[in-house]
Amino acid sequence: MENYLLERKLREESKDLHRRAAESVFVLQTMLSKYLTRFPDFTDHSFLHSMNVIDYCNRIIGEEQIKKLNPEECYVLIMSCYLHDIGMGIGNRDFAEFSKELDFGDYFDNHDRDNDAETVRAFHNEYSGLFIRKYSKLFDIPSEAMTRAIIQVARGHRKTDLFDRSEFGDIHDGDAIIRTAYLSAVMRLADEIDVASDRNPKLLFKDKTVTDEASIIEFGLHESILFVDVGDDAVTLHTKPITAEYRPKIEELADKITNTLSYCKTVAEQTSDLRIRQNRVIIKE
Repeated sequence: MENYLLERKLREESKDLHRRAAESVFVLQTMLSKYLTRFPDFTDHSFLHSMNVIDYCNRIIGEEQIKKLNPEECYVLIMSCYLHDIGMGIGNRDFAEFSKELDFGDYFDNHDRDNDAETVRAFHNEYSGLFIRKYSKLFDIPSEAMTRAIIQVARGHRKTDLFDRSEFGDIHDGDAIIRTAYLSAVMRLADEIDVASDRNPKLLFKDKTVTDEASIIEFGLHESILFVDVGDDAVTLHTKPITAEYRPKIEELADKITNTLSYCKTVAEQTSDLRIRQNRVIIKE
């Protein structure tokens, strides 16, 4: 299937929104790499990951359904893909400011309150939302409605309840209707399936810079997945386990993706007239 359908539709139907998104890309390339300050040995959350997520969104939605999106939805989804992990790289000042606004629930009953990196990791989608709100003018987002939509779709890539219509209802921007629950479901699935070996900082892994067991396992799992193919009916993991012990780990990952796929399909069906077309996850070795 042809790539860049969202971007092409946006360019053809709204040159202004396409320009705004394109100009944001130049700002974001450096900003997204800031996650390495707190997470120097973490899997890729940079600009390249965001581009992968956009590509998967194109493939998940498919050409026929992309025709049914309005340009405002294309813009919101593209911007949300670029910004969904921006919270991973927030500076100390923004971290302190945003932390005062977040509801952490009972998180600190079982976690160290002074471990800023773990807190950011656990709530990075919420930090991303607050970052987008604070810096919306920097990204030249043209309206309050679109700002809210981008915040919600970026937040929606993990943990949030996409069935909550008070949070993920349709947002009206002039005559356009932005279906935030559907867009969030698509992006959550797209983010979930970006698991192939190019997520690894290869030098860290191959030079044995990563030493803790959990990271070694995670990096090895990524190394065992050559690429991910998204077709009309299925998500296929093309794998080559680096050792036999990674076969069950790949199966566990496939089960996790299957659960996300099922959830996101149901969100799409119950909140919009659009669908997520894929029905299963396949492992090929």
